[in-house]
Amino acid sequence: DSAGERTIINYTESSLFAGGDTSMAAELGGVDAVLVDVRWPSGASAAVAAASVAGLPSVFDFDRPMIDGGTDLIRSASHVAFSQAALAATSGSDDPAVGLQTMSSKTDAWLAVTAGADGVWWLDGGDVRHLAAFDVPVVDTVGAGDVFHGALALSLGEGRGEAEAVRFAAAAAALKCTKPGGRAGAPTRPEVEALLEGEH
Repeated sequence: DSAGERTIINYTESSLFAGGDTSMAAELGGVDAVLVDVRWPSGASAAVAAASVAGLPSVFDFDRPMIDGGTDLIRSASHVAFSQAALAATSGSDDPAVGLQTMSSKTDAWLAVTAGADGVWWLDGGDVRHLAAFDVPVVDTVGAGDVFHGALALSLGEGRGEAEAVRFAAAAAALKCTKPGGRAGAPTRPEVEALLEGEH
C-alpha cells in the first residue's frame, strides 16, 4: 500500500507436492546451509534431517503458525527464526523475550524473532539480545522476511557467528524495504556491506 506495507494472497495447489518428500544428505554436495519454511512441512523435515546428517546449518523460517505447532521442525533445525505473529501464537506470549525463553525449553536450536521496524531478538545462551532495525525510508516491505532468512542462511553457511549473521540479515532486509517489489527489491551484497560499514 502507499505506506509500504504488504498485502499477500497465497494459493497453494494441492498437487504441488505430489512428487514426495525426498532430501538426503548425499544430495547436499556443494551446499553450505539449508533454508526451509512452513509451506511444505514434510519436505522441510526431510531437508533439515539431511542437513543435520551432512553437518550443515539449517534455518527454519517459521513465518506463520502451524497446525501442529511446528514441533518437529523446531526440534530438528539448528536455527529457528520466527515472525512475531508466529512466535506469539506458538509460545502464547506477545513479548518477544518471553516467547523466545518459552520456546527454548522445547529445543536446542538457536532461536530468533523478527519484528519489522522493532528489530530482531535472539537468544544468546540464556540471554536475550536485541538489534534495532536499521533506519531506512520504507517503500515496500514485501519480501523483507524472505530476504532476512536468506541472508541469515547465507551468513551461517559462510561460517559467521549468529550475532554477525543477524546483523547482516537485518541490513539486507532493511535495504529490501527501500525498493519496490519482492525479488526485484532484494539488495546486492555490496549494498548490504556498504550499509553495514556506514553503521560502524
